Amino acid sequence: MTASAFSTASTIDRPPPPDRAPARAWPGAVEPAPRPSLAAIIASLHGRTGKTLLARVLADYFVLAGTRPLLFETDVSEQTLHGWFPHDTVVADITEVRDQMTLFDTLAARSPEARVVDVSHYVYRKFFKVMQDSHVVPEARARQVEPVIFYIADRNPDAYEEGRVLRERFDECAMVLVENAFVGRVKDLTRRSAGYRAFEDHDLCVALPPLDLVVADAIDDPGVSLSDIMSRPLSRSADAHPTGLTFEQQTEVRGWLVQVFREIHRVTRAVEERAPAIHPGNSPL
Repeated sequence: MTASAFSTASTIDRPPPPDRAPARAWPGAVEPAPRPSLAAIIASLHGRTGKTLLARVLADYFVLAGTRPLLFETDVSEQTLHGWFPHDTVVADITEVRDQMTLFDTLAARSPEARVVDVSHYVYRKFFKVMQDSHVVPEARARQVEPVIFYIADRNPDAYEEGRVLRERFDECAMVLVENAFVGRVKDLTRRSAGYRAFEDHDLCVALPPLDLVVADAIDDPGVSLSDIMSRPLSRSADAHPTGLTFEQQTEVRGWLVQVFREIHRVTRAVEERAPAIHPGNSPL
């Protein structure tokens, strides 16, 4: 699906779930404050940092939580995220004004579903310029949507410096610093840089643990669903998993995902707790 043929309303206004009896509350119970929906923006200054993999994992995290996230792919040539979620991903060309409007209007629209945007490093600067010029963050927060930038740094000093600049540029937006074991150890030169030191006290951090390269290649197949791997019972039977992963590979993927899901759960809950209080009926929009 491309953004040119995409209607924001058609994505936000999903078919309602089947009627269910309302949950009964204990007498005197205080109704909990509603949580904001999250708009996860995954970005990296450079390519091959695991950005699209993180976008995929975030999408599956929300799927396993019982929601259907709204996904955006900004790499119009490869469309890797679209390959994993062909029915839920909109391919947006950030160089086209119409696609910009579709993406950012959807990002800031009132909706209970989470949003995940995979920002290609090719359009990194364009994306965040439009995001800033469009005042997406304050508009989204006014509609009970909390934008979160998941910024993946690599081994180089300029990656951390860019992260520092991005954090200052969007100081009203939560930023999660992501360090991926796949990219290797941070260079000593990088550790001495001002950009790296600026994140020494940054508390919203996620570490992506290493994953065996053979297993990583196996799950790279568009036919492999991470949420399916997590939800199916483990079995040594060759017919137990349609993807063809061995029992050992399934076990390793599940163990890796559990670690990453815990990290995501921790930071997303922290972001929700720091979000401005939501008072139903008093929202300006």
